Amino acid sequence: MCLPTLASRPPHAALLVGHSRHQMRSVARLLGRAGFTSDALSSDPSLARRQSVRRVFPFEPAPGWIEAALDWQSRTGGLVVPCDDDLVRQVRDAAISLPAKCRLLPIAAPEHLGHAGSKVGLARALAKAGVAAPRFAVVESAGTLVAACEGLGYPLVVKVDESGGGQGVFPCRSRVEAEALAARPLRLPLLVQELIDGDLIDLSGFFRGGLPVHFVFNESLKTVGSRFGVSILRRYTRLSRVEREVFEDLVQFGEALGLDGFVNVSALRHSGDGRLLFIEADLRPNVWVEASRIFGDDPAPKIRSAFEEGRVLTWPLPPEPGPTTVDLPYPFRMGAWELLTNRYGVWRTFGEHAPIDLIRLLGGPAWRSFQGVWRRFRRG
Repeated sequence: MCLPTLASRPPHAALLVGHSRHQMRSVARLLGRAGFTSDALSSDPSLARRQSVRRVFPFEPAPGWIEAALDWQSRTGGLVVPCDDDLVRQVRDAAISLPAKCRLLPIAAPEHLGHAGSKVGLARALAKAGVAAPRFAVVESAGTLVAACEGLGYPLVVKVDESGGGQGVFPCRSRVEAEALAARPLRLPLLVQELIDGDLIDLSGFFRGGLPVHFVFNESLKTVGSRFGVSILRRYTRLSRVEREVFEDLVQFGEALGLDGFVNVSALRHSGDGRLLFIEADLRPNVWVEASRIFGDDPAPKIRSAFEEGRVLTWPLPPEPGPTTVDLPYPFRMGAWELLTNRYGVWRTFGEHAPIDLIRLLGGPAWRSFQGVWRRFRRG
């Protein structure tokens, strides 16, 4: 399959909007290697201490930051990157024109705004386009939750429409559990989906006009809290080893949602037949945005060529040297003792992060406990 290229004027500049310095520094480093100069709207002024971020403007609650971002984009023609789910929803709900919303979100046209920040909107958009996804029902009132669960059949997962990081996600395996959830003051609407037995797969990447410019394929091996929590350890598969069906599914997914920029994409790989069922399209980069660079798959050259030459990924994907899979941890979700003992081989990721951030992480209670034990050991 050969995909068309997309002509585009390189914007040269990017504006990152968010609050997590770890995530925003990763995005800025990646875009810097792709030829962008990054500014930031953030509540964390320490971002300005890094060479990857030129200027940090003070963050103001919406609509202040939205007005500032639109003004910046009008003057520069640059790429705006919202880095938090809440910011995406604020743009979606803002009292501005639909085209203006698209200038601030990674979507190509106003008709795709329905899935911005909404699990219900995403499920409906995927169903309309015929993209493979779990069966679902939408619950508008608590009184209809049990009937919706009974109609789909157990086991299920019940999701608050606007939530993230594993929050607002509840497994439901019986009528008793459905009735218990119906009695809770959950924010409506709710998305009820069949619970798929399978691996959680990350296919996040950068898109242009609905087509993937770069993406990753990794499996979540360890999470914080429940299986629905954020991941600590992931197993990456090199793109040259990804099946053609996976690539074509991702192309269909991107085109159906009009993706255009950084998007956090998740799917479940069915344990029975191996099918991918898409469950997530957060319109922001995730904290792993440049992790594949560690094993030689840097997204930056592909993003640069997308803007400067209009290139997107085509099948077959180019061969890559090295092992088929690579396990990578995320240090800022690990404890100080795990970092000190190189659990999961975490030391090889340190070069991708600011040393001061790692020192702060090690400066927690576990590090102080280690220092106390070491001093007692030295005293004999």
